[in-house]
Amino acid sequence: MIRTALFAGFATVALLSAPAFAQNVSSISNTAAGVGNVALQSAMTRQATGGSILGTANTADVSNMAAGVGNVARQDVTVMQGGPGRILGAPVVGGGSNTAFVGNTAAGIGNRASQSALVQQFGSRGPIPGGNLGNVQNLSAGIGNFAGQQARIGQR
Repeated sequence: MIRTALFAGFATVALLSAPAFAQNVSSISNTAAGVGNVALQSAMTRQATGGSILGTANTADVSNMAAGVGNVARQDVTVMQGGPGRILGAPVVGGGSNTAFVGNTAAGIGNRASQSALVQQFGSRGPIPGGNLGNVQNLSAGIGNFAGQQARIGQR
């Protein structure tokens, strides 16, 4: 009898905690590797809060890379995360969190990696505010490489 009650208690906690904090994950990658390759990409990801009492954890990982000899990688990306979430018309208690990592790399000999990125992160106005983290990196390594990046991050 104690085992049945204990099992029922754990099952209830598991069912109630699953919708309490949902998670959205996006991974966008563009790579030209080898010799003389071209990779072009335009992508948009939109992750909204809501669907859970405590908000939603939004994670976006965006990368653009030209590696090898004489490659070109070009990427245009837009990431939108957050916003005031609602469950059945009522505001969520917490805002969840927004995390975006944007990377641009040219490595090897004579490669060109160009990226234009826009990241907009909106926190919740609930009693427990959500956090925003935006991380933008640009790297050129090797001989005669070019890594050009235009990045805008807006956080509220």
